[in-house]
Amino acid sequence: MSAGVVWLLLGGAAGAALAKPLRLPFWPLIGSIGGAAVVRLWSGGDVALPFAWQTAAQVLVGTVVGLAVAPGVLRDFRAVLLPGLLAVVAILGFGVGWGLLLGHTGATEAPAAVFGMVPGGVGEMLAAATAVHTDTAVVAAMHLVRLVVVLSCLPLLVRCAQAFGRWWEARGHRD
Repeated sequence: MSAGVVWLLLGGAAGAALAKPLRLPFWPLIGSIGGAAVVRLWSGGDVALPFAWQTAAQVLVGTVVGLAVAPGVLRDFRAVLLPGLLAVVAILGFGVGWGLLLGHTGATEAPAAVFGMVPGGVGEMLAAATAVHTDTAVVAAMHLVRLVVVLSCLPLLVRCAQAFGRWWEARGHRD
Protein backbone atom coordinates (compact mmCIF):
# COMPACT_ATOMS: atom_id res chain seq x y z
CA MET A 1 0.00 0.00 0.00
CA SER A 2 1.45 3.36 -1.02
CA ALA A 3 1.94 6.28 1.33
CA GLY A 4 -0.62 8.26 -0.70
CA VAL A 5 -3.32 5.67 -0.07
CA VAL A 6 -2.50 5.69 3.65
CA TRP A 7 -2.73 9.49 3.72
CA LEU A 8 -6.09 9.41 1.90
CA LEU A 9 -7.51 6.87 4.34
CA LEU A 10 -6.18 8.79 7.32
CA GLY A 11 -7.58 12.03 5.89
CA GLY A 12 -10.99 10.48 5.32
CA ALA A 13 -11.03 8.97 8.82
CA ALA A 14 -9.87 12.24 10.40
CA GLY A 15 -12.54 14.18 8.50
CA ALA A 16 -15.24 11.78 9.68
CA ALA A 17 -13.91 11.91 13.25
CA LEU A 18 -14.00 15.71 13.17
CA ALA A 19 -17.47 15.85 11.59
CA LYS A 20 -19.06 13.69 14.30
CA PRO A 21 -18.53 16.04 17.27
CA LEU A 22 -19.48 18.95 14.99
CA ARG A 23 -22.80 17.11 14.56
CA LEU A 24 -22.71 17.43 10.80
CA PRO A 25 -25.50 15.52 9.10
CA PHE A 26 -24.34 12.23 7.60
CA TRP A 27 -21.02 12.87 9.32
CA PRO A 28 -19.19 9.74 8.08
CA LEU A 29 -19.81 10.64 4.44
CA ILE A 30 -19.46 14.43 4.58
CA GLY A 31 -16.47 14.25 6.92
CA SER A 32 -14.60 11.67 4.87
CA ILE A 33 -15.26 13.63 1.66
CA GLY A 34 -13.79 16.73 3.30
CA GLY A 35 -10.83 14.90 4.79
CA ALA A 36 -9.92 13.11 1.57
CA ALA A 37 -10.33 16.35 -0.40
CA VAL A 38 -7.94 18.15 1.97
CA VAL A 39 -5.34 15.39 1.50
CA ARG A 40 -5.78 15.45 -2.27
CA LEU A 41 -5.43 19.24 -2.45
CA TRP A 42 -2.51 19.25 -0.01
CA SER A 43 -0.69 16.62 -2.07
CA GLY A 44 -1.12 18.59 -5.28
CA GLY A 45 -3.54 16.03 -6.68
CA ASP A 46 -0.90 13.30 -6.98
CA VAL A 47 -2.71 10.77 -4.77
CA ALA A 48 -5.55 8.38 -5.63
CA LEU A 49 -7.06 5.12 -4.43
CA PRO A 50 -6.43 2.06 -6.57
CA PHE A 51 -9.25 1.32 -9.01
CA ALA A 52 -9.99 -2.01 -7.28
CA TRP A 53 -10.53 -0.19 -3.98
CA GLN A 54 -12.87 2.28 -5.63
CA THR A 55 -14.84 -0.61 -7.10
CA ALA A 56 -14.97 -2.37 -3.72
CA ALA A 57 -16.23 0.83 -2.07
CA GLN A 58 -18.98 1.16 -4.69
CA VAL A 59 -19.96 -2.49 -4.16
CA LEU A 60 -20.14 -1.86 -0.40
CA VAL A 61 -22.29 1.27 -0.84
CA GLY A 62 -24.51 -0.60 -3.31
CA THR A 63 -24.91 -3.41 -0.81
CA VAL A 64 -25.96 -0.96 1.91
CA VAL A 65 -28.51 0.57 -0.46
CA GLY A 66 -29.73 -2.90 -1.45
CA LEU A 67 -30.34 -3.72 2.20
CA ALA A 68 -32.99 -0.99 2.24
CA VAL A 69 -35.15 -3.08 -0.11
CA ALA A 70 -37.66 -4.81 2.13
CA PRO A 71 -40.51 -7.23 1.42
CA GLY A 72 -43.44 -5.38 -0.12
CA VAL A 73 -41.26 -2.62 -1.60
CA LEU A 74 -42.55 -3.27 -5.13
CA ARG A 75 -46.15 -2.96 -3.94
CA ASP A 76 -45.32 0.32 -2.20
CA PHE A 77 -43.24 1.51 -5.16
CA ARG A 78 -46.21 1.26 -7.56
CA ALA A 79 -47.94 4.08 -5.69
CA VAL A 80 -45.05 6.48 -6.24
CA LEU A 81 -43.86 5.29 -9.66
CA LEU A 82 -45.60 7.93 -11.80
CA PRO A 83 -44.93 10.92 -9.52
CA GLY A 84 -41.36 9.69 -9.05
CA LEU A 85 -40.77 9.40 -12.80
CA LEU A 86 -42.23 12.87 -13.34
CA ALA A 87 -39.96 14.30 -10.66
CA VAL A 88 -36.89 12.61 -12.16
CA VAL A 89 -37.70 13.87 -15.65
CA ALA A 90 -38.29 17.40 -14.31
CA ILE A 91 -35.05 17.39 -12.30
CA LEU A 92 -33.14 15.98 -15.27
CA GLY A 93 -34.58 18.65 -17.57
CA PHE A 94 -33.77 21.36 -15.04
CA GLY A 95 -30.18 20.08 -14.68
CA VAL A 96 -29.64 19.86 -18.45
CA GLY A 97 -31.11 23.33 -18.91
CA TRP A 98 -28.88 24.88 -16.26
CA GLY A 99 -25.89 22.98 -17.63
CA LEU A 100 -26.50 24.30 -21.13
CA LEU A 101 -26.95 27.83 -19.77
CA LEU A 102 -23.73 27.53 -17.78
CA GLY A 103 -21.92 26.21 -20.85
CA HIS A 104 -23.34 29.07 -22.93
CA THR A 105 -21.89 31.65 -20.52
CA GLY A 106 -18.43 30.24 -21.14
CA ALA A 107 -17.86 29.35 -17.48
CA THR A 108 -17.04 25.82 -18.62
CA GLU A 109 -17.69 23.51 -21.56
CA ALA A 110 -21.38 22.68 -22.04
CA PRO A 111 -20.89 18.89 -21.77
CA ALA A 112 -19.01 19.25 -18.47
CA ALA A 113 -21.66 21.62 -17.14
CA VAL A 114 -24.48 19.28 -18.16
CA PHE A 115 -22.81 16.24 -16.56
CA GLY A 116 -22.12 18.35 -13.47
CA MET A 117 -25.69 19.61 -13.14
CA VAL A 118 -27.71 16.43 -13.70
CA PRO A 119 -28.46 14.11 -10.80
CA GLY A 120 -26.56 10.89 -10.51
CA GLY A 121 -23.71 9.27 -8.66
CA VAL A 122 -20.34 10.95 -8.82
CA GLY A 123 -18.65 7.82 -10.17
CA GLU A 124 -21.26 7.25 -12.84
CA MET A 125 -21.23 10.86 -14.02
CA LEU A 126 -17.42 10.87 -14.12
CA ALA A 127 -17.42 7.68 -16.17
CA ALA A 128 -19.93 9.19 -18.61
CA ALA A 129 -17.98 12.47 -18.79
CA THR A 130 -14.80 10.52 -19.50
CA ALA A 131 -16.56 8.67 -22.32
CA VAL A 132 -17.39 11.96 -24.08
CA HIS A 133 -13.95 13.46 -23.34
CA THR A 134 -15.07 16.42 -21.24
CA ASP A 135 -13.52 18.02 -18.15
CA THR A 136 -13.96 15.43 -15.40
CA ALA A 137 -12.46 17.71 -12.74
CA VAL A 138 -15.29 20.21 -13.25
CA VAL A 139 -17.88 17.40 -13.20
CA ALA A 140 -16.41 15.95 -9.99
CA ALA A 141 -16.28 19.34 -8.26
CA MET A 142 -19.88 20.15 -9.18
CA HIS A 143 -21.13 16.78 -7.95
CA LEU A 144 -19.19 16.94 -4.71
CA VAL A 145 -20.65 20.38 -3.97
CA ARG A 146 -24.12 19.07 -4.83
CA LEU A 147 -23.64 16.03 -2.63
CA VAL A 148 -22.47 18.03 0.39
CA VAL A 149 -25.28 20.59 -0.01
CA VAL A 150 -27.96 17.92 -0.41
CA LEU A 151 -26.69 15.86 2.53
CA SER A 152 -26.39 18.96 4.69
CA CYS A 153 -29.91 20.21 3.91
CA LEU A 154 -31.71 16.89 3.86
CA PRO A 155 -32.27 16.45 7.63
CA LEU A 156 -33.92 19.89 7.83
CA LEU A 157 -36.06 19.20 4.77
CA VAL A 158 -37.17 15.84 6.19
CA ARG A 159 -38.16 17.50 9.48
CA CYS A 160 -40.12 20.14 7.53
CA ALA A 161 -41.88 17.43 5.50
CA GLN A 162 -42.76 15.53 8.69
CA ALA A 163 -44.12 18.71 10.31
CA PHE A 164 -46.18 19.44 7.19
CA GLY A 165 -47.54 15.87 7.26
CA ARG A 166 -48.59 16.25 10.90
CA TRP A 167 -50.19 19.62 10.14
CA TRP A 168 -52.00 18.14 7.13
CA GLU A 169 -53.37 15.23 9.15
CA ALA A 170 -54.41 17.51 12.01
CA ARG A 171 -56.72 19.30 9.58
CA GLY A 172 -58.50 16.04 8.77
CA HIS A 173 -56.72 15.21 5.53
CA ARG A 174 -55.63 11.63 5.02
CA ASP A 175 -53.29 10.05 2.48
